[in-house]
Amino acid sequence: MSLTRTIGSYVMGPSDDRSKWVSWENFIVTTNPDGSHTAQTMTRFPGNSMIRHVTQTVDREFTPMDGITRFFVDEVYQGILIRRVVGDTITSMVMLPDGSPIDEKTLAMGGSDIVFGYHPTSVEGWKFIKADRANPDPQMVRILSSSPTWNGGVIGHGAEVSLKVQYLGPEQITVPAGTFTGHHYLWHTGNIDGDIEVWTIGQDEICARCIGHAKGVTYELATYESTEFGTVREFDF
Repeated sequence: MSLTRTIGSYVMGPSDDRSKWVSWENFIVTTNPDGSHTAQTMTRFPGNSMIRHVTQTVDREFTPMDGITRFFVDEVYQGILIRRVVGDTITSMVMLPDGSPIDEKTLAMGGSDIVFGYHPTSVEGWKFIKADRANPDPQMVRILSSSPTWNGGVIGHGAEVSLKVQYLGPEQITVPAGTFTGHHYLWHTGNIDGDIEVWTIGQDEICARCIGHAKGVTYELATYESTEFGTVREFDF
């Protein structure tokens, strides 16, 4: 099979004042030859208050396989969280920068419907991929977060949360990167972050727009370039 690479970026800011929007996230997302998907992201919070690097892979059904996140808060390195899925269990390792022993836990996955939440905007829609698009009613999705905070600003093994998501149907959307046809979701996070609207596009379910109504913030796809690499060798070494 071929390899597809999508490169892009996001801008974000107050939903009611685009003059204050700033650069937010850069990403590379690939559809790999075995049908799995890998996302590599760098997210920069305004003023560099947090810088987060995430790499995560899901299989062809968007079931988590592995992932790693590391980040800085107020210029201080926080450490690394690594996860690997084998069968029905998740191995989770936290490595703090002070040289303390690795904190390792084995977590029960409890089914293929669970998804990982590492907080990058580009693959925010991966949290909803297990929802049935034929069902217009709110559905529960199980998310293993990477942090107990809304912005992923605390490192740890995280916790499983069950939240409601509603599929609103296919929709055409125009963002700075262009006009796309994708999928529209309404995510009910309750006290965590209120209601969030998310639009996803393409075979990698990349987020095109995300609106956090409680905080009045919008994230939009600013650049988007997709390249497919075939299996014919351009030259031999």
